[in-house]
Amino acid sequence: MLLAIVVVAGMASLALEMAASRLLAPFFGTSLYSWAILIGLILTYLTAGYWLGGRVADRYPRWSLFLTVNVVAALAMALVGLLATPVLGGLLSATATLPQGLFAGTVAGCLALFAVPTVLLGSVNPFAIRLRVSGVSDSGSAAGMVFGLTTIGSLAGTFLAVFLLIPALGTRMTLYVFAALLLGASAAGSLVRQRSAGGPSPQPESDQLLR
Repeated sequence: MLLAIVVVAGMASLALEMAASRLLAPFFGTSLYSWAILIGLILTYLTAGYWLGGRVADRYPRWSLFLTVNVVAALAMALVGLLATPVLGGLLSATATLPQGLFAGTVAGCLALFAVPTVLLGSVNPFAIRLRVSGVSDSGSAAGMVFGLTTIGSLAGTFLAVFLLIPALGTRMTLYVFAALLLGASAAGSLVRQRSAGGPSPQPESDQLLR
């Protein structure tokens, strides 16, 4: 179940990036500069998530905290759909008269809407690796497995969002769909763990990795 959640989180992260470009477009355009700002900031947020997730996982390698991170990421992703229009509209008005208003507005919009969910989604990978690793001897294979599955999920999220969900349902509904998928995967992981913990010889929480 741990690896399934990793795949869904990878799907959600790239779907969020694809949706971000659509949400920004009516307010700040789709120029090469806008794309560069968006991609650069998303990569910055993911980097922060990798660092933060690794730090937290080393201190608190708990399955319950891993699930909480995914749940909060899903809720933050859903909030993007609800808040995008008022936030971006307000920023457009506030930056319209600035000499570098397009740059400032795009940066502020990416920070306000996408920083929290992207950082949280970025923290999933190192957290999952920490839970997956049982010893130094299998750390490389565990990391490779997690990052490989994340990449597969990211590809699936990109194609599903761009070619199916956004054209059929719209950008905001696409965000809600992927947020719901991540919530559902987290709920399923919690249920599986509870059933596993109810066995005759439950292991410590950090060891119940549900590989």
